[in-house]
Amino acid sequence: MAWKFTGDRAVYLQIAERIKKSVLSGVYPPGGQIPSVRQLAMEAAVSPNTVQHAFTELENQGIILSRGTLGRFVTEN
Repeated sequence: MAWKFTGDRAVYLQIAERIKKSVLSGVYPPGGQIPSVRQLAMEAAVSPNTVQHAFTELENQGIILSRGTLGRFVTEN
């Protein structure tokens, strides 16, 4: 089922916020892997580029980190 988005903020920011809430609530624990760009794009019914933009935002905030071809993981701290 597609995620619901509001028109007041950019979709990538809403995706980043949703992932951040999942990290804080323990859905994605510290050191745990988060779903791939393609997986989340299909789940949210958005372009992979939009999810990539959200991931970049989360990386800039220090919430997730990329481990090359292994994927993206929640930071330990």
